[in-house]
Amino acid sequence: MKNWLKICKFTLKQAIKGKKFIGSTVFVGIAFLIIAAVSNILISGALDDKDKASDLKAVYIVNETDLSLDIDSFEQKHQKDYPYLTISEVSGLSAEEAAKDVTALGDNEDTSIVLNIKESEESCDLTIYIPKESTVGSGDAKDFARDFSETVKNAKISSTDVSADKINMAVSDLNINEITINEPSEEEDYSFISYFAPMLVMMVLYFLVIFYGQSIGQIVSMEKTSKLMEYILTLSSPSAIIFGKVTAIFCEAVIQTAVWIVCAVTGLVISNVVITDVIGLSRVDIISVFMDMLPENGVSANFYFLLVLAVIALLCAFLFYCFVSALFASFAATAEELSQTTSMSFMTMLVGFLTSFYVPLFTENDPIGMTIIRIIPFTSAFVLPGDIVSARIGFIPFVLYLALLLLFTVLLAILTGRVYKNRLFKKGTKGIFAEIAGAITGKVKNKEDDLNEVLESQDSRSSKALMYGNLDNAKKAYTIIGFAILTFMLAANAIGGIIGDVLAKIISAKSNLELTDIYTDTTFLALTNIISIYGIACPLCALVAKFSNGSKYVIKGTISKNQYIRAICIMFPVTVLLANFSNYLAALLSGGEAENSMINTLISGDNILSMIMVSVLAPIFEELIYRKLIIDRTRRYGELTAITYSALAFGLFHCNIYQFFYAFALGLIFGYVYVRTGNILMTIVMHMIVNSSSAIMAPYMPVVYTYFIYVMIGLGIVSIIYTIIKKDVHLEKAPNEVPHKMLSGAAFKNSGSILFAIVCIYIMAYSLIASTLLG
Repeated sequence: MKNWLKICKFTLKQAIKGKKFIGSTVFVGIAFLIIAAVSNILISGALDDKDKASDLKAVYIVNETDLSLDIDSFEQKHQKDYPYLTISEVSGLSAEEAAKDVTALGDNEDTSIVLNIKESEESCDLTIYIPKESTVGSGDAKDFARDFSETVKNAKISSTDVSADKINMAVSDLNINEITINEPSEEEDYSFISYFAPMLVMMVLYFLVIFYGQSIGQIVSMEKTSKLMEYILTLSSPSAIIFGKVTAIFCEAVIQTAVWIVCAVTGLVISNVVITDVIGLSRVDIISVFMDMLPENGVSANFYFLLVLAVIALLCAFLFYCFVSALFASFAATAEELSQTTSMSFMTMLVGFLTSFYVPLFTENDPIGMTIIRIIPFTSAFVLPGDIVSARIGFIPFVLYLALLLLFTVLLAILTGRVYKNRLFKKGTKGIFAEIAGAITGKVKNKEDDLNEVLESQDSRSSKALMYGNLDNAKKAYTIIGFAILTFMLAANAIGGIIGDVLAKIISAKSNLELTDIYTDTTFLALTNIISIYGIACPLCALVAKFSNGSKYVIKGTISKNQYIRAICIMFPVTVLLANFSNYLAALLSGGEAENSMINTLISGDNILSMIMVSVLAPIFEELIYRKLIIDRTRRYGELTAITYSALAFGLFHCNIYQFFYAFALGLIFGYVYVRTGNILMTIVMHMIVNSSSAIMAPYMPVVYTYFIYVMIGLGIVSIIYTIIKKDVHLEKAPNEVPHKMLSGAAFKNSGSILFAIVCIYIMAYSLIASTLLG
């Protein structure tokens, strides 16, 4: 590849000179420095009053017993808690006299206490005397006495000539354990680091690809139409161009990431100086906490060696996905085409992550399944960095799998160069996967194929070609929407499950509560749902849906007040009828044992956070996703299909049979109102009304709720009859209308929509089976 290095140097030089590179590097670097410093200080406990080292400098003990106290052991054990402390025994004075005697206290009068140890018939008493001039607080004095009581206890045990182990065994509780003997299985490591490391690696890799993938796409695609391209080709080959440019962006990312790591390390160093020299503590830091979490059977106990291995694996994974982005970008020549190809590369990365996440989860780290995902490059890129940190793989296998990933990266680079060469002066993304397969096999289109493409493009002015063009655009839009709501579902369940599990373990460790009690707590359920669904899943869904901006179409219209009120009334009889049908169907399928425990918990009315989530947050975010986001991007191809698609997606999203049917029906009503008005606030209000009635009115005002439902059912039935008679429900022809039969296939039979439906139906079936078994 001639002159690829020159192209790399030139591209890298132009990139790092730009204001965008310098500004983002400095801004993010400062952010990393501050975050690392603050996190280190918080973890050290420097800002936690109850964990600060005590200012107590002198303790004088008046021992009125025959116990021999091991003061040296106490001072060594509690050196971090009392770094300035000296302990001495006083004789010839009572504790009260010692606390008043300035000569006995010496120079430490203002930072000392007197501890009196005295035996009674039933116990051994510790009494604290604080001198008048002492600044030691009552809390610090009690903390010391509580800590020193263990030393007194050990002295009492020693005085009995019985070992401490025997004493502890004699007074310990008796535990009864039951063990069922099965086939021996490999012990799994459920430590925090082994559970969280792969997820952390995914997030880092995800942000790297998102951050730099756009740059790769723009450099690869936009310069195809540049007038300088022919001149550049005289100096180098297409393969050298693509390899040089991708390598340059990779080096840019490495340089920028290295600067950020240096900033983070600087933050740690500065915070350690503050902790030790300014605040006066010598406690744990982030690195020591991480070291404590490392598995004992890992590759190495050396943090820096593990960090180097993880960074090498992460860089190799990032390089692989850089070429994935370049491969898809090779097909783009316009901004709209680049948006489509970027979404393809993003989906490829998403599928790789989800596969690498779910295979270990469902197969329980089965060796065969783990070997497969470590061989496939799209999944090994996510698995290997986490494997080396979490001790799921040895050093030699790690090197072999990493070498295999590098081999696939080289092959992908060659393939990308070949595709870029074939697509250099072509436009359009039609048949992208077929052409990639052709590049792999070496079967390139001949001149007759190119001539046919030209003839077909000349015939694009006919109405038939226009319709098929609209159909193709509609399929792309629905496919991207399908992947967007698929991302929403997977993020809400996968990432939400991880966050919930981590939070539950942290709460359990700090409050000594059982995990089952935490998982069934209404506040915990509401909090994890809010974080996972509205904090993570919704932004990710919107990000993926942005790739279909070319299909976005919004109409601003109105419906009469009479129509809007009727729509609100119609919601209630439809909801009640289909909710009862759902309950009957669930009971029929489960033999009467299934119940919707999650929804029953959230709408029980005994938790403010859950009521806010159900009555306020859910209507807002769900309408933004399932009405505005979907219908704005699909209405231009046909209103009926857009409304039906959004309603069906809304029903499936709930992932339980109890809500599917009435959620689908409500989705049709909401969708029609939004299509006719373009005003999302109107459907949000409708959604809030139906949710608030069950989440607030039903538990707090059951009698009022009963009469309210009866009245609304009556009004709703009247509204349905009136609407049928008046026939004022109508759909308008969309600007890029596609026949409904053809559009239905494009909307519901694409890969994104099918995968979304499969995931939702699987979760729906699993929840029904699980509730049946628990029942």
